[in-house]
Parts: sequence; C-alpha cells; structure tokens
Amino acid sequence: MARNQFGGTAADVAEDINGSRVPGAMGTVWDGPGATSNQLTDLTDMNGAALGQLIADDQGMIPPFMGPEGAELLWVDFGGGRVAITPVDVGSRLRSHVDNLTPDPHGDRAYADGTFVKLADAGWLVTPNGRATGKGVTVPRQWGEFWRPKRDAAKSGTAKANVAVVGGSTEVGFYASHLVNKAWPGVLASSLQAVNGDGGTGFTSALFSASGIAGNDAAAINQWTANGGLVAQTGTWAFGGYAVGPGWGYLYASTSGSSMTWAVRGTSVTIYTLGADGNRSSWAYSIDGGADVTVTDSATTGLTVLKTTVTGLAPGPHTVRVRHTGSAGAYLSVCGVSAENSSGLVLNNFSRKNATAAQYTSAGRALWNGGAEYPADLLIYAVSPQDVIDGVAVDTWASQVRQLLTQVRDGGSSLGATDIVFVLPHIGQADAQGYRYQDFADRTYALAHTFEAAVVDFWNLGRNSWNFFNSLSHWGNPSAPGSPGTDAFLLSDAGHSYTAGVLTALLNS
Repeated sequence: MARNQFGGTAADVAEDINGSRVPGAMGTVWDGPGATSNQLTDLTDMNGAALGQLIADDQGMIPPFMGPEGAELLWVDFGGGRVAITPVDVGSRLRSHVDNLTPDPHGDRAYADGTFVKLADAGWLVTPNGRATGKGVTVPRQWGEFWRPKRDAAKSGTAKANVAVVGGSTEVGFYASHLVNKAWPGVLASSLQAVNGDGGTGFTSALFSASGIAGNDAAAINQWTANGGLVAQTGTWAFGGYAVGPGWGYLYASTSGSSMTWAVRGTSVTIYTLGADGNRSSWAYSIDGGADVTVTDSATTGLTVLKTTVTGLAPGPHTVRVRHTGSAGAYLSVCGVSAENSSGLVLNNFSRKNATAAQYTSAGRALWNGGAEYPADLLIYAVSPQDVIDGVAVDTWASQVRQLLTQVRDGGSSLGATDIVFVLPHIGQADAQGYRYQDFADRTYALAHTFEAAVVDFWNLGRNSWNFFNSLSHWGNPSAPGSPGTDAFLLSDAGHSYTAGVLTALLNS
C-alpha cells in the first residue's frame, strides 16, 4: 500500500500545553490517542529519507512528511498532548482514482467490469438501474449469474456449459446454405466453442432430415442432402404422433432395414429412442461403419424416452447409424442423437420447422428441451413467427411460453439455475395481414422482466424494416439456400451470420 502525505499546511503546528507554537520542537507520532496506542517511527521526508520522529521548523510548523504505508489518520504530540492529523493528499488521490490513473486499489472497477456487459462496439450503455441496454438489446444487471461461471469453467477445461435453443424454422436453418453449420445456432456454437472449448456437436434431432422437414422446399432439401446438411435416411420414415422427447418430436419406421445416419463430433454418443407402447422393434446402431450393436426396447412400458450411450470414442468426427432390425410392422421411434466431449461448450438445438409455443408445453416434452431431463445453463428462446402467422392470441401464447420457462426453471428437480435469452426475430413481411407482432414483442419484454431474461430484438435492430434487411442481403432464397433472396422472414447465410454475431457478443461478454 502507498504512503500518504501529512503536514505542511497552515493548520499543522507544533504546540505546547499552553497552545503556543514551539519552533524546533521534537514530536512523536502515534496510531491512536489512548494509553495503549503504539508509537510510529516508520516515517519519511518528501524525498523518502527516514525520519524516526518529527522536528518542527523555525516557525513552529510541522513540515510535510510521509506516514506509514496505508495510514489514514495519525496523532502527533509536541508536549501539549496528542492531536489528530489527517492526510493532505486526499483530493489528488481521489482524482487519480476517478481518472483511472492508478491501478484499481479496492476492486470496484474490476467489479463493475465483471458485472456490467461491456459492448462499446455495439453501442450498448449501462443505465443507472444497472441494466445494460442498447439498440435492440436489453440485459438485466444479474443476467448471466448461472451462465457465465459455467462458460468460464468450460473454457478452463474443468466442466461443460450447456446451451439450449428452442425456436422455429429460422432456428432449424431455413434458408441457410447448410442446414446445421450455416444456421445461426450452428454458427453460434462454432464461435462460442472457438473461445470456450469444444464440447461436441450436441443434440441433432431426427427431424433434421428430409422426412422431418418435408414440405414445399424441394430445392432446399436437395441442396442440404447433397452437402450433408441433413440427417441421412434410407427406407420410410414418418412423424410420430405423440408429444414426447427432446427436440420436439421423433420419426418412426416400421420397415426392417430403414436407417438414419448422423455426422457428429465427440467422445461419447447418446441415441434417444422411445420404449414400448405396444409393438416395438429391436434396432441396432453402428459407429463409423463398425459392426451393428443390437438393442431391444420391447420390455419397456409406456412412451419412455430411452438413452443408449456409447463412450470411449476417439476425439473428433464420427458417423452414427441407427437401423430398424425387427419384423415388418414393428415400430422404431427415434428422437435424435447427441455427441459430447468431457468438457467445453455444448449447444443443443431443440427447434422444429414451423414450431409454435404450444408444441413445447406438453408434459412429455417440457422437461426435455432445456428442462430437468435435458438441462441447460442457458436457454435461448426464439419467438416463432408461426404463432403470429397462425393467429394465436397473444395472451394464449404468453401463457404457453411461461409454461415452458417454468418447466425449465422449476420442473422436476430444477432449481432455477438457468439463464434465459429471448430472441425476437425480424418479422419482415410475415405479419402484413394482422399487424400483431408488436403485441408479441410487448409480452416478450414482460416475460423477460419476470424471468430476469435478456432480450435481443432483431426487429428493432433491423429498423422494423423488411427493406433495410433486404438492403443487407439478410433475407433468404428458397430456390438457392444461402444466397440473398426476398423471403418474407427467413434468412440467408448473411442473415444467419449476423444473428449469430450479435448473440456471440452477448454470450461471450
């Protein structure tokens, strides 16, 4: 600690018992006024030379001197009793602290830097209530209290940090050039892992396949199939009819030999299937083209989500094939596959094409998508334009979102230790008939206040203008995924990259 300056002012005089100045008097210095106080001799002059004791000048004044390190109050005695003396450099020390000319001695600046989001490049501000805010971004003061420690532990290689994404078609990857790698959740995962450690590919739903996203998207499906953006499949697969499991749902096959193949990365793999509700098929998995390993689920009762885990894999990429090996007419139901490393950051994308809030509220799904059955340290809830397009009443929608968030925070054995980010997508032209999206935005901010969640509002960041995003080539092209187009609200590669960039800045803050 530094020494402080004492003496040398018009008020600092050496006095005898009668109050008269005593030129040349010798004085002592103490750490208190009482009988048990200690005499202090660790004193220096202004050049740093040791003093030992004080000597008044020829006018009876106490010359300037430096007290012991850290001393803020001393008592001097020139024969008239001990008199308190205070530092004379308080003003200069305060100015040095305010102007940050000296290191942060008691940690308040470090505390502020660690508490408030610092994103000057994005034009964010910190308001008097401690809320970090800026155009399109609002972050409560305590946001990140669960996420940041887990992220930092992942970065140090001592733990895993889990991110869950729940959303609709944009979050699935429409219309990125690669359904997984170029969609904003995939770009976000890559950028976060580059800084905080690679925890593996995380969960990939069986619905990220040609059957899972079937519709009026032939050109997109062809491109994603050709470049490996889809889960590969053979045979016949169809949507499951029950609201159960991670990733919104599952696909099922009843034909022996039907298969699905995932490209993953991690030292362990978990395959999520459904147990018996009647006529379940045996099935087999293989890793990297190896021999089939047969699994029999038929003894399980009810629509139980079963986890088959394979550990001890070499670090790096792997292929996982799941194949129906039972008799024709028996059902194999597959939710998806996850792959993870022992530490690092993992992003699990639980989104579904054309998803609505209601589809995540059933008892069979709510605990899985960031809840106790598949927990997350951070949940990114992307508002799906499909609720707006379908005409869902905003009160109904808000209740449905709240149900999911309650399950994430308080369902099963959850203790509320999940931070939440709401993503309000640019609605573009998807709301051109009802003009109701502002109501969804209002309710999102209200929910964010309740759950102390951050909000990233891309409608606001996009100036509430489809034309503005169009000028930046952010809108997608169904005929040539990845390229700029004129879609009503789905994104191009540029739009997905922009979205991931904003979220990366927040999550790494």
